[in-house]
Amino acid sequence: MNAGLKEKAVQGTKSIWCNTWTCAVNTGRRAKIMGRYTLACWQQQKLRQALHHLGAQTFQALERGESNPLVASEVSEAVRKAKDSKERKEQNYQAIAALKERIRSSCEIPTPDKPGGLEESPEVP
Repeated sequence: MNAGLKEKAVQGTKSIWCNTWTCAVNTGRRAKIMGRYTLACWQQQKLRQALHHLGAQTFQALERGESNPLVASEVSEAVRKAKDSKERKEQNYQAIAALKERIRSSCEIPTPDKPGGLEESPEVP
């Protein structure tokens, strides 16, 4: 009887520790997500500025009489900057999606048919 009670206490302690650990790790992941969202908002602002600059450069090239304004060096540079800003923003949203998936998978109870949890989650870049 004493051994069974001790086994239940150990199992309960392990369960509490596991749940506390999962909660702490997921809280850290949620903080990372908030940081990524903040960075994405900043990148969206940079993208708007780049698109504004692109429009201004295109308009100036058209005023100079360029038949194809995208050939002008300053316009192509503005296009490159806008594309880079958009790609960085998209990478942030992909990282956010990966973090959300890790949180979702850590909340599932692993079974033999469906393994998962903290130890089998891939690292987010």
